[in-house]
Amino acid sequence: MPRTRTHRRGWRATLVLTAAAVLVLAGCGDAGRRDTAAPGGAASSAPRMAIVYYPQLRDGSWGEAALTGAQKLKDAGVISDFAVQENVNPGADGVRALRSFAEQGYNPIIAHSFNYGDDVKQVAAEFPNTIFAYAGGFGDVAANVADYAQPFYEATYLEGILGAGATAGGGVAGAGGFDIPVCRAMFNAYLEGARVVRPDTSGAFVAVGDWSDVQRAKEAALAQADQGATMFVGCGQGPTFGQIEAAAERQGVANGYTGDMSGLSPSVLASFTWNLDRIFEEMVADVAAGRVNPTRYFEVGMSGGGMEVVINPAWRDRIPAVVMSTYEQRLADIRSGAFTVPYNDK
Repeated sequence: MPRTRTHRRGWRATLVLTAAAVLVLAGCGDAGRRDTAAPGGAASSAPRMAIVYYPQLRDGSWGEAALTGAQKLKDAGVISDFAVQENVNPGADGVRALRSFAEQGYNPIIAHSFNYGDDVKQVAAEFPNTIFAYAGGFGDVAANVADYAQPFYEATYLEGILGAGATAGGGVAGAGGFDIPVCRAMFNAYLEGARVVRPDTSGAFVAVGDWSDVQRAKEAALAQADQGATMFVGCGQGPTFGQIEAAAERQGVANGYTGDMSGLSPSVLASFTWNLDRIFEEMVADVAAGRVNPTRYFEVGMSGGGMEVVINPAWRDRIPAVVMSTYEQRLADIRSGAFTVPYNDK
């Protein structure tokens, strides 16, 4: 969930690029706009979707989840093509990018960060027959504007069960780019999951002040490790990559964020994938049906296939059988609706 941009150095950039390279997207030319096909080029009645994002989309995490989701819909024929524009700062640049896509007939148009909210509302008023959505998570649905939430806390609850089973003791280190509800909820849910296995588990959450600064996040995580943390759960790319490094140095366990990060380090115990195609396809269905007043997209959680927890294969046999049994039962109950992970953003 990015908000600001800093330079990512060293092996971290290499790892992100390596992870991103597994996704093949046609037409990846310049670093700004990348279209899979020329607007209007495909002779199809299926909608054409557009995505706006301000860092680079191929980040192995948040941005890439949007690319992967759009590509799945294109491969399935749900959309005829999609276009993306990255490195778009919120504000005047965001307004221009959104307006340009609307003028070209793309619908739906997705602004993949919560800080595009004002831009989306401004442009949506100019194009009332186009659906616009942004990653707000505030329930901000009015006229032809929708947002889509991140119920990541469901997944981190399960990761907490695994983390407590994979460690002999220690607390939970939570970190987010900023202190916002979704990040707090992720940390609190992880802590509650860990307490299912070890009831006396404690932890602390810190906001590092940036979504992308890996070094700052690593320093914060090391400070938490000095206070006894052995389990690390991050909200945002920078906090997560920093925690993975810190966990590797201090023999703790870390967790991947919105993508499978098992290959980045042996310290990654589990990750959760964000299956944005499940959310995007609801938007596209509304467009195909001629609807312009979205009423959903707010939450597509684990029961709706919006997320999956992926255990690092190197760890699976190291988690006690009784803990795995607990994890699997809670996973089944969440998917069926028999159990609801408590939401706590305080």
